[in-house]
Order: sequence, then C-alpha cells, then structure tokens
Amino acid sequence: MNEKQTQDIATTEAAVEKPIPVFWSIPAVDIYEAEEELVLIADLPGVAEEEMQIEVSHGILELEALTDSSLSEQRRGYRRRFKLSEKFDAEAANAVLKDGILTLKLPKVAEAKPKRIAVRTLH
Repeated sequence: MNEKQTQDIATTEAAVEKPIPVFWSIPAVDIYEAEEELVLIADLPGVAEEEMQIEVSHGILELEALTDSSLSEQRRGYRRRFKLSEKFDAEAANAVLKDGILTLKLPKVAEAKPKRIAVRTLH
C-alpha cells in the first residue's frame, strides 16, 4: 500500500462517525381533554426546538426529543407514545416548546365536538 492509499483510508475512517448511544427517559406528561381540543403538556428540560420530533402515524402520537450532547459522551433524550382517538385532528395540531415545556394542542374533529340542542317548551 502506498502513502496516498494509507492517507485515504485514514481520512475515510475519521469521516465515519460512530453513533452516540442515547439514554432514553420517559417525560412527565399531563393530558386533559377540553371542550374543543386535547391538550398535552410535557416536561422536556434541556431540549431545543430543532431536537424535538412529534409524529402521528396509524393513530399513535410519538414524542421524541434529544437533549444537548456537548456535556457528555452519551446523549440523553425523551421518548413517549400515546394511542390517539380518531376524534382528534392531528393535521391541525399546534405545538409550542418554551423553557423546556412542550404544549401540544390537538383540536377535535367537527363530528366529535359537543353540540348544543335547543329545548322548546310546548304549551
């Protein structure tokens, strides 16, 4: 092997990054159903918006978030899944991350919202 081939191999090996293992935790979550929507509030300290992923697939809501990894060799993150009822509209969801608190709001589909029925008195 010549010197150029040796340099190419060393450069290739340096360019291949080893995956950093992730230690997953289950975040504390409060969930409540309001008249118009489902509200989920999750504690995610140390998470930046770009490290947050929320996905709904086949009726499963999945939260996944990584914390800042610059302080240790091992990454830490949060992961949690929830089964969603069909009465919530994932397409119209709204999520806000502020000071390590995620607030996710899933509005109810029109058919699932309560309907008021007027009552008349007959004389």
